[in-house]
Amino acid sequence: MAKIIFDKITGEVYRIAKDQAFLDANKNFNEVDYTILDITTEEFNDLQKEIKRVVSQDGSAVTLEAIDYSLVPPEPNLYNGQPLPSHYETTEELSSYIKEIIDLFKFYLNFNSDKPLATEVESYLTVLEAVDASSLVPLNMSLERYLSDKGNSIIHPLELI
Repeated sequence: MAKIIFDKITGEVYRIAKDQAFLDANKNFNEVDYTILDITTEEFNDLQKEIKRVVSQDGSAVTLEAIDYSLVPPEPNLYNGQPLPSHYETTEELSSYIKEIIDLFKFYLNFNSDKPLATEVESYLTVLEAVDASSLVPLNMSLERYLSDKGNSIIHPLELI
């Protein structure tokens, strides 16, 4: 089973993990501060690709709903309480998002190069650095979904456990 981790204080999604082994091998947090719930692999993939978002959780179950990309602006996905854009109208918007993600992943690697996830993050960085944002806009889906649909292995920021 995949895992979704919620902050006990805010109730917000903190991280996601593809399975217990991944969580155990990579985590950098004290479990007592978080609620960890099981989700299906399909739900994990939907969160990772930003096809769905968390609507609620009650401590034992999670409710997801599809993100409506026809809304302008789209419904926000939250990462540590901050909205992430779910679609991109201009090259500048997409380029800015890619830069933020690259910076976040590089920061992660600075402190976690010994974790098994580091190799996957390095590979995904190579993919992100090769993205030509000008050729993708307007992009009416998440970048993660687009890259996954093109056959790339992706890492969502919520996986940086």
